[in-house]
Amino acid sequence: MQRSYQLTFAERTRLPAPGRERLLATAPARRFADGQFVQHQGDPGDAFWVVVEGHVLVGRYAEDGGFTAFAVLGPGDMFGELAFFTGIPRQADAIASGPARLIAIDRPLLRSLMSADIGWAELLLRSLGRQLAVSLDIIDADRRLPAAERLARLLAAMAADADDGRTVRATQQQLADLLGVSRVTLGAALRDLAALGRIERGYGWLRIATPLPPAG
Repeated sequence: MQRSYQLTFAERTRLPAPGRERLLATAPARRFADGQFVQHQGDPGDAFWVVVEGHVLVGRYAEDGGFTAFAVLGPGDMFGELAFFTGIPRQADAIASGPARLIAIDRPLLRSLMSADIGWAELLLRSLGRQLAVSLDIIDADRRLPAAERLARLLAAMAADADDGRTVRATQQQLADLLGVSRVTLGAALRDLAALGRIERGYGWLRIATPLPPAG
């Protein structure tokens, strides 16, 4: 599975451990086995989730079966708030990465939590505000930077997570999806970086030949 780092650029809003303990005392946690879906793209957003234990991979399956991952979430992380508050269908799949326990927060539970602790409102506002900030940063980068520079930033973030710190394993279609560009535009950006000696290309992989600018 190939990660995307659009969502990991932003500091996450996490429910701290004491808050998770109080939440567990209020609502039951659901157990998910490794690889089990927590939610599917297109599901109704009738609740949002808090990860209590384990990790959850959030991403999206394409029509060809390929998976583009947006982020790996851990204890205290929340997801699904946008669908919950806007009423739009889920925009991503969420899959347990190893055994995990999560709590679904629906409207009655949220009202109860906010009545007992106004801090929940502040926490959710911070979370939604940071997601908006990430979206605006991505839009700004789309407007200001040429595709090659946006690709360089993405590859820098992806390579930082690789075992050797240099190799990125992704198809051109995956990279195009992550940048939100066509395969033609992505191919031109790859050729530009290769011509400058900044990347080496192989089938299904890229290797950074010279340091690329950090993402952000």
